[in-house]
Amino acid sequence: MKIKYKFLALTACLMLAGCSSNNNKSAVNSAEDLSALPATAVYSNARTLNNFDDYVQFLKRKAAGQGVSNATLTAQNNIRYIDSAVRLDQKQAGNAARRQGLPPLPPNPNGVTNYLTKHLTQAKVDKAEDNYYDVQVPLQKASSAFGVQKEFILALWGMESSFGYYQGDYDVLSVLATLAFDGRRETLFSKEFINAMKMLDAGHLNRSKMLGSWAGAMGQTQFMPSSYLNYAADGDKDGTKDIWSNEYDVFASIANYLHTVGWDDTLPWGIEVSLTTPLPLSLAGTEKEKARSLNDWQAQGVLPKNMFDADKLKALSNADLWLVRPDKEVGRAFLVSNNYRTILDWNRSNYYALSVGMFADRIKQTLGF
Repeated sequence: MKIKYKFLALTACLMLAGCSSNNNKSAVNSAEDLSALPATAVYSNARTLNNFDDYVQFLKRKAAGQGVSNATLTAQNNIRYIDSAVRLDQKQAGNAARRQGLPPLPPNPNGVTNYLTKHLTQAKVDKAEDNYYDVQVPLQKASSAFGVQKEFILALWGMESSFGYYQGDYDVLSVLATLAFDGRRETLFSKEFINAMKMLDAGHLNRSKMLGSWAGAMGQTQFMPSSYLNYAADGDKDGTKDIWSNEYDVFASIANYLHTVGWDDTLPWGIEVSLTTPLPLSLAGTEKEKARSLNDWQAQGVLPKNMFDADKLKALSNADLWLVRPDKEVGRAFLVSNNYRTILDWNRSNYYALSVGMFADRIKQTLGF
């Protein structure tokens, strides 16, 4: 009997100790230093894993300096170091690093063609057609509300997340803190971490839903937190901007992005051209001062490859146009409108912008818009 009482006493002590431990932990969390730091603050401790939690607190304090509430910052725990995010970031940077100090690679005459062959397949066009019949209503609503053609919304949706299929399942706060801590692009990722906190602070999003790619791009639009804050839209007016599972919000957000940065729904993205006379490469580019009219370009021997595309040529006839030569002197050439330049605002790659434009053309042709 004495043994039994001793056992019960020991159990009670352990339970009390556990409660005490939990209370102490709560006290530590509640006493977490969240005093505001300026945006210019620099983390001075060693970038070793045992300092990761300290670095997360440093980022939280910078977020406090930008107005994020202590309640939000205190609630966001379990921010983990994600080793795979660092490995993938290093892999992305690897090719450029390996070529440092070496002469640039010669232009590839098949660069555009190879990219399109890989990223713009007939299977993707077929998938766009299949998905269209399920999302006609939210797609039309976004197109009408923001003045962006349906085929471009579909094309960006398909290119970014394969029509919502590939969104990523990483905890966004964790990968952003990890990549900021790693240091290669600390300015970018620390800013995005703070913007992710601002999203949570707005109160319209639960962190469990804030999932994305290894680099923090989120949802069916693959918006970084800064893009979410600037462009995410509430397409069905339910009080949330859900780019993860609500097509009304997904399409409204895509269309709002393009509209905000200058989209014109009377213009095509551009056309492929042939250069009938040699032109200096310096004339190519999307800088504002390099724009010319279609007549001016034609006078210099820049002629449409497809003279039968009368509707496109008519729409472009009074627009500013830019000559784009992604593979320099040896590759294909294009005359593009300002709409192409807005796609470049989304992604700075000429290959990507061309793939979106051509994808939209094929969707339009297939669906008869």
